[in-house]
Amino acid sequence: MIETGQGDHITTCRAEILGNRQVARNLFRLRLALPSDWGPAEPGQFVNVTPEPAWEENVPGDAGGSLLRRPFSLAGVGHEGNRTVIEILYAVVGKVTRQMQRLPPRAHLDVLGPAGTVFPIDPGAHSLLVGGGRGIAPLLYLAAEQRRRKLPFTLVYGVRTAEEWAPLGPLARGALLTAEDGSGGLRGTVIDALEQAPAESGAAVMACGPHGMLHAVAKWAHERGHTCWVSVEEVFGCGVALCGGCAIPARGGDGEYDRYLWACRDGPVVRSERIDWEAWRQLGAATPPAGP
Repeated sequence: MIETGQGDHITTCRAEILGNRQVARNLFRLRLALPSDWGPAEPGQFVNVTPEPAWEENVPGDAGGSLLRRPFSLAGVGHEGNRTVIEILYAVVGKVTRQMQRLPPRAHLDVLGPAGTVFPIDPGAHSLLVGGGRGIAPLLYLAAEQRRRKLPFTLVYGVRTAEEWAPLGPLARGALLTAEDGSGGLRGTVIDALEQAPAESGAAVMACGPHGMLHAVAKWAHERGHTCWVSVEEVFGCGVALCGGCAIPARGGDGEYDRYLWACRDGPVVRSERIDWEAWRQLGAATPPAGP
């Protein structure tokens, strides 16, 4: 299996908004045009963005809402003419994303990236791609790449209610969809859907979503002898492993909790067994949630 690696082409650039529209309940798709030589980017990586201007010098005591960039997984990357076009999915949960929602086409964002580790693609294994809520974003990019390479995969996508499903386009064919309230697809969670997924031995499980979902998927995969990679999320401040805001409890080689992973540098994609899930749960329970 291909090991994940950190991108070597992290840059900052000015990106033009091509489209910014709502695609599901409190879910928006943002399309950005970047220079043709931006990247290259791979499934699993992310960008750190901030609306322009990043801060206002002439406002005493106020550095603005976008002093710290906000991280977003790449939901798609392509080329149109002489431009690289990327897509991200976001929900309006705080000051910066409210500001992003109001940005029209031809407005600009400042983008840092592509950053982070990538999902491994193993041509010899059937891949189970598991997305929960907004965590579907990097799996859309990964599924499109698997489809382009004609590699076998099953996309599993779970939400609380069917109104939260992002459009899947051609990826909808063969996808296993769940809604916890039974309003569409299979009633239940992604774990319920995984029980109906192809039961091939040695499958490669790739997941992104809430912490609790990731832990459940990792446990499900481990019990069946599947490899499992998860895309993790924490408070990304700098995005380049300087601020320490995205520390995640990790297990050492002896299985004991002895250090941290930086989600932006060692992740966001990591092998599930590297995470100390119980320590991470307790850390999250003691930290008030914050949104971009």
